[in-house]
Order: sequence, then structure tokens, then C-alpha cells
Amino acid sequence: AESDGRQRGSKFIVRLPVSQRAADVSVAPVVDEVPISTRRLRVLVADDNPDSAELSAALLELWGHDAYTGHTGREALNLAAQHRPHVSLLDIGMPDLNGYEVATEIRKVPWGQRMLLIAVTGWGREEDKKRALSAGFDHHLTKPIDPQKLKRLLQGIEPRVADERR
Repeated sequence: AESDGRQRGSKFIVRLPVSQRAADVSVAPVVDEVPISTRRLRVLVADDNPDSAELSAALLELWGHDAYTGHTGREALNLAAQHRPHVSLLDIGMPDLNGYEVATEIRKVPWGQRMLLIAVTGWGREEDKKRALSAGFDHHLTKPIDPQKLKRLLQGIEPRVADERR
């Protein structure tokens, strides 16, 4: 510790030993293995769990995308109509309208035809995946989602997004 005297602040230096065993452990990156897309996407995140929605939105924004969050099916539809996102991450078990119903409604409108719809749910049985695809989803991710897989899906949509007009 150092100080130039009373009322002049202090400086503290802390040194912590690292065992050789800890230094030998390699840590694999979680979200940085796949390069971040150069295209800024509009992404709707709808989940009745606000923490889950906000965490997903924060990750998307960290990757350089614009994220909009909703917590009910009706809110998701309103946000989709307002922002016309390139991608929607929809929880299946939302109040008022479930994710299947939201996906079906989005697919009915012209701007919803090109949107990448990703079901994000705790339901991961084979019949759940089939139901998601028949409701209009392009992909089904089981919670907790793998950030690498999500990142790859987002990068893969660039050719799909042909019309930037709202």
C-alpha cells in the first residue's frame, strides 16, 4: 500500500499466487469462436421469463444486433409488426398466445414469410420439435440455448434477408 498523505488517496497492489495446475487449464471461449456477423439484424426475443429475454437480448446486442423483447404472445406479435425483425426467438410457453400461435400468425403476413423463426423452449422431445416445424418455425432450440449454435443460425440467415424495406 502507498499513500502521499492524508486526503491524497491510496494505492493498493494485491498479488495472488496461481498454482501451476490452474495455469495449465485451458478455458475454451463460449461465444467468440464464431466471428460476429457484419450485418446488423433486428431480432425479436419473446419469453415470459423476463430474465431469460433480457439475457438473450443483451447477448444479441453484444454481437452487434438490435434486440426487442416481449413477454407475452400478443406483445410479440405487436413488436413483430412494429419492427419487422429479421429473426424471432420465441418461447413456446407464453401467456395469452403460445409460441406456436405467434409463429402461425407471423407466417400469415407477407413480411413474416422471410423471417427466421426460432423456437426457444424447455420442451425438447422429438414431437415438440416436429410441432414447432409444422407451426412455421425454422429451428428448435432447447433451453438453455447454446450461444454458439444461435450465433451460427444468425450468420446463416444473411442470404435470406433480401428486403431491408420495412
